[in-house]
Amino acid sequence: MSELFQTATANGSILFVDDDQAILSSLKRLMRKLPLQCWYASSGAEGLQILSQISVDLVVSDMRMPEMAGDIFLAQVRSLYPQTVRYLLTGQSDMQSTIAALNNGGISRFIHKPWADEELLIALQDCVRLTRLKSENTLLMAQTQVQAEQVQFMNQLLEKRVNKRTHMLRNAMRQLETSYGDFVRGLSYFVSLRSGLIKGQSQQVSELCGWLCDALNIQGGDKKHIVSAALLHELGKLAMPEALLSRSEVHLNSCDQEKYRQYPVIGEMALGGIKTLEASSLLIRHQNEHFDGSGYPEGLSGEKIPLGARILLLCKHYVGLQTGMMRQTPLTAEDALKVLHQQAGKLYDPKLVTAFFLLMISMEHETVTPQESIVSIRDLEPGMVLCQDLITVHGVLLIARNQEITLLNIQRLRHIREFYGFNLPVYVVNPASPKLYPTAPPPAPFLP
Repeated sequence: MSELFQTATANGSILFVDDDQAILSSLKRLMRKLPLQCWYASSGAEGLQILSQISVDLVVSDMRMPEMAGDIFLAQVRSLYPQTVRYLLTGQSDMQSTIAALNNGGISRFIHKPWADEELLIALQDCVRLTRLKSENTLLMAQTQVQAEQVQFMNQLLEKRVNKRTHMLRNAMRQLETSYGDFVRGLSYFVSLRSGLIKGQSQQVSELCGWLCDALNIQGGDKKHIVSAALLHELGKLAMPEALLSRSEVHLNSCDQEKYRQYPVIGEMALGGIKTLEASSLLIRHQNEHFDGSGYPEGLSGEKIPLGARILLLCKHYVGLQTGMMRQTPLTAEDALKVLHQQAGKLYDPKLVTAFFLLMISMEHETVTPQESIVSIRDLEPGMVLCQDLITVHGVLLIARNQEITLLNIQRLRHIREFYGFNLPVYVVNPASPKLYPTAPPPAPFLP
């Protein structure tokens, strides 16, 4: 009985069940020709005991056996081990028994006694091979399913990590952009503190440049570089003497003009070591190049002048004509537009002048400097709009320009005034007065 406990080989395994010992002996001799692991039982009960201990690919059972007939045995095998293939070995011609074995035992093939050895061996080999292939296929499918689920899980995990990293990267980029913008605005404010410069002028120029960029469909990094250049276009003037900056450009003599014309180059050199401001520094260098080539410092003309520099020249002259920077007597917004029109093709890019005209028309020729008033913190009222940044004597920005004053702002400002003991002048526009600029540029862009 030691053979009852042998394990199946990689080539396959078969259990033969027959109550006739002569038949079992014949099968043992025959099966030595095949590299298969075989077990032999003389009854259905013994066959079930073997199956409880090992797994086989094929069960070949006799039909006529005492105590447990072949159809009953095969029916139990089918119930307990449905994956095992079942053959019926019989010399009977009883049709009713055969049908019972087919229906109850779910047999796959009949083998008649006596059998032809070669045919039986081929049938058994084919059955074991197909069974093994099915088992291997089932195992492979199961492994593939597990691997697919693992891959799906890893993909989901990777996607979550990518989304998390992307979110972190976007936050970092937003913080970087915010830091970049804060640095440029802070430096611009520092420049505006220079005696001889008009406070807030660079901010006005940058707003106009931004709106003109929107009208021309200039977005992203190009717009950012242009707006930054507008905020810092007077940086080089920090190196100019106060006596030179206190006069309008039209009143400078030739010697003074030669010194004055160095400020764009000085501004570029000051920003040259800052990687993120290299593009803006180039625009600052060429901000006074004229469309006809009569400008400085290099005398560039036409489209050889960077587009951002052409935009900056147009916007800063529009502001300068109204603030006294370029003329002793400031012009109105309408007269400033006329000057731009007269100089189109000479100083300014004609296409940009046309786009700027359409922009100003849509903004109803809003004057650069509106009617404003100076009040103390004590006299602030909700609804007033700041014309200039509210900054402490130590350079701390409290409220940015163009923001509407709220009751909470007033309460906080009064608390700061009482705590630190100072009273700041506040430049405001009353609710009934026009704001510094329209709230937004025109929705439809101009394409030159």
